[in-house]
Amino acid sequence: MGILIFLLIAAAIIWCIRRSKRAKKRNQIPTSSQPRHGTGARAPIRTHPRAEADRQRPDAPMRFAEPGRTGELFSYGGPSTGQGYVHDGPFAVVDVETTGFSPAQGDRVIEIAVARVDRHGRIEDEYSTLLNPEGRDTGALFIHGISNDAVRNAPFFPEVIGDILARLEGTVVVAHNAVFEERFLTSELQRAGVSAPLFPALCTLWLGQQTFDTPNHKLATLAQHVGVPLVDAHAALGDVRATSALLPMMLERYGTEVEFGHAPTSGLSTSHQLGAVRPMTQAATLRKGTDGWMSSLMSRLPISTSDVSDAAANAYLDALASALEDGKIVGEEAKALARIAGHGGMGATQVRGLNERFLEMMREPRYRTRSSRQQS
Repeated sequence: MGILIFLLIAAAIIWCIRRSKRAKKRNQIPTSSQPRHGTGARAPIRTHPRAEADRQRPDAPMRFAEPGRTGELFSYGGPSTGQGYVHDGPFAVVDVETTGFSPAQGDRVIEIAVARVDRHGRIEDEYSTLLNPEGRDTGALFIHGISNDAVRNAPFFPEVIGDILARLEGTVVVAHNAVFEERFLTSELQRAGVSAPLFPALCTLWLGQQTFDTPNHKLATLAQHVGVPLVDAHAALGDVRATSALLPMMLERYGTEVEFGHAPTSGLSTSHQLGAVRPMTQAATLRKGTDGWMSSLMSRLPISTSDVSDAAANAYLDALASALEDGKIVGEEAKALARIAGHGGMGATQVRGLNERFLEMMREPRYRTRSSRQQS
């Protein structure tokens, strides 16, 4: 009996040693000799043993965004060697919501949000829109809350390519579990016949694993751990804002520079039409909260979009006047206003401007007289 126990212990020790050696071998990534702050060449800062063979296709198995790995659209930054390109901003934080998990099986992007932020997480620009998946069912409504009806009149992905690429220009692309975003963006671009350049990218899932000791490194877990508000998890804009707030904390905790294989790409804004169609924004899962329905609505819209059409503005003002006949806005009225704002492609700035216009109209004697007659 004692000999059997001894043999079992010895076998366990040998198995642990072999496993440790295999793990060390996987983590050894040889460095390259690329110059610091290079000229934009696409060579990665370090070459993974299967770098070229592992360039991802839309139908390939999804793999983690390992530092130094090069995919079809992103080349991932990683630990400092003193030989790569160091980026100090801006960053383009990206998130997509999709019909499912496999672009190879026909799953599509149904919402995208992009925020340009500086190294301190300050948002300089936001873009967000629902997207029409061209007949594909939107999928798990209980996850992303996007129905087939919500995307029926939304733009198609090819119509917003110019707006997306313009916001990626000159940036390092950031996403939480960036391989997911890469796979779907690659698939959508290929479907549209667009050949995009290789973008330096940073995965905050990887960076979070290096900087936070939490039970897991999901975006919601990290946000809760540091007190970052995550409004509407699995809404693209909500996830982008949470990632933007976490990014500077992660970079500071990391304690050393993150290096990339090449500088950001420029010249994209002249290749594709900007503002080809109005975005279709959404204010997901409104809640009255402590600040009221209107505050909830505006906080869930992108900061600003393009000018609002007269038809959309009039529809919003009419709905607002109807809602305020009794002097307050209730939940269903707020949701109706949110739908009108979304279909009109409005951001928070545009909604605020229409609210102010409504208040100015209320001060006009003609409007006050007409309003009092309607109430009587």
